[in-house]
Amino acid sequence: MNDSPSPRTELLSSMLLELIEILRDRQGDTWSAIIRIASGKSATIAIDDTRIHVHAAEDQELQITIADAEPDALNDFESTGLALRNIMFGKTTLEKAVASSKIFIRASFGDLLKIRSIVQSVLLDTEVDPRLLRLWTKFDQEWLKES
Repeated sequence: MNDSPSPRTELLSSMLLELIEILRDRQGDTWSAIIRIASGKSATIAIDDTRIHVHAAEDQELQITIADAEPDALNDFESTGLALRNIMFGKTTLEKAVASSKIFIRASFGDLLKIRSIVQSVLLDTEVDPRLLRLWTKFDQEWLKES
């Protein structure tokens, strides 16, 4: 039995951690909003055929722990890589992707509004932080080539 993570799991985990580090480094309103919504919470994320479980510590540094998702765990977030790419590069909105069932988010209405706000903030931050644009480009090149 092979217990090592798949290359896609490693890629998704490293990119999520890189995103958190960039936003932590930037501080500001986006980071504060992420701390308010994610602190002390866990989620199972599924992108294409890759599933991870993410836990955010309940502190101001928001230490993130990522592990393989349990096989029977319900997904809190589901998407295709293509749907995420289209949001990252402005070809669609989060609202349209959710409404057309290209993205699924299991959350309360209040949390959905907070998530929407964070996504918008991160996309706006992309315009002024080239590290975010590089991260999206890396996702576009590396994730989608694995499809």
